[in-house]
Amino acid sequence: MNTFHAMLAASVLAATAAAQRGVDADEFLRLEPIVQQALAKAATFTVTIETFGGTRRVSGTDGDFDGDVPPPPKEPPKPKVEPKPDGPPEPEPDHSDPDGPKEPADPKEAERKKKPLVAEGFKQALGRTTGVVLTSDGWIVVSRFAMNLDPTTVLVTVPGRGTFRAERAGEDTSRGIALVKIAAMGLPVPEFVHPDQVQVGQWAMALGRTFAADEPTLHLGIVSAKQRLFGRALQVDAYTSPANYGGPVVDVQGRVLGIAVPLSPSGRNAGVEWYDSGIGFAATIADIEPLLARMRQGQVLQRGWLGVKLDAKFLGPGARLGQTNETGAAAKAGLLAGDVITAVDGIAVRNGPHLQMLVNGKLGGDAVTLTVRRAKGDVVETIGPVALLDAPWSEQKGAKDAEQGPSFPLPQKPEGR
Repeated sequence: MNTFHAMLAASVLAATAAAQRGVDADEFLRLEPIVQQALAKAATFTVTIETFGGTRRVSGTDGDFDGDVPPPPKEPPKPKVEPKPDGPPEPEPDHSDPDGPKEPADPKEAERKKKPLVAEGFKQALGRTTGVVLTSDGWIVVSRFAMNLDPTTVLVTVPGRGTFRAERAGEDTSRGIALVKIAAMGLPVPEFVHPDQVQVGQWAMALGRTFAADEPTLHLGIVSAKQRLFGRALQVDAYTSPANYGGPVVDVQGRVLGIAVPLSPSGRNAGVEWYDSGIGFAATIADIEPLLARMRQGQVLQRGWLGVKLDAKFLGPGARLGQTNETGAAAKAGLLAGDVITAVDGIAVRNGPHLQMLVNGKLGGDAVTLTVRRAKGDVVETIGPVALLDAPWSEQKGAKDAEQGPSFPLPQKPEGR
């Protein structure tokens, strides 16, 4: 039984239950040709992505890995021995054990020493995943999940057009998407639906090309929520997995609502905590054209960082700063511990988590205007524009199991309106 027939069987069961409540069961069966038409339309711009030659990095003491981690730091160089004015440099002291090297107490450590890695990881072919045509002249949007291992070769297979070698461009780590470019013209371009036009409860179908050469696989569901993960994504219950990451999530007209991506419950970067949980996300595209332009130029976009630690005892209104990072945007703008941020870009700040949500909805390089009540003198000042910095890795990674950051809907009205 293929995916569509399994979906149809579930619809028939639902129709039986609905018929008992007086609902016309034929309405469910009439959905079949509508879904097939949407599938046929979306199949033309849903492409296959193949990656080769990536490096999987070893990051844990048990040999586990995380493809989305920075390279481990190299061993710091040994300090140079300065020669004394009246003679040659003294030799470095010998701290070796006269009885010879000892076997590590940890058996796993001993095994690793017997088989050292030549590089900081090992080569791996990641295989197939899915992408979506963005423009007719060869720009393709894919999941950043496919690029985590820094593949040396990326191939794009366009239905009816053949396979092309792609050049990597920029990425948006906060949305989990990336762009690649192929040398092709006249590609079929989808219609992208602005997230403001999407309705909770409408049909949503996730397509993938990983296992389907002739036509994409399809999973049917609905839009569960909007403005998720700091306004970057729709939540859908159509099944998403590595088989369709990077593929389109479309409506019954075959229009693209977003790109299926793995996102973290902490609201940070791509993550697999919700994999196979029934919760899926589609990063919206129609509302980020300026960001796509930056990605075409090769920029890697990071989540914005103000560089403050909030006073958890202060419940609002506003958010009181308990500490500022000397390298952060807040410190560079002159903010101090004890200051209370009362508004961001004219939007009144309710409390600390609300401030985090407003800032985390931005990217590094974005500018914000802050309204601040100063700790000294209780004076209210408007500070800005304050250029947010790229969040450092420690802020992006976070403690995924323990830290469930807020991802409230973004407020639409500035303060006083």
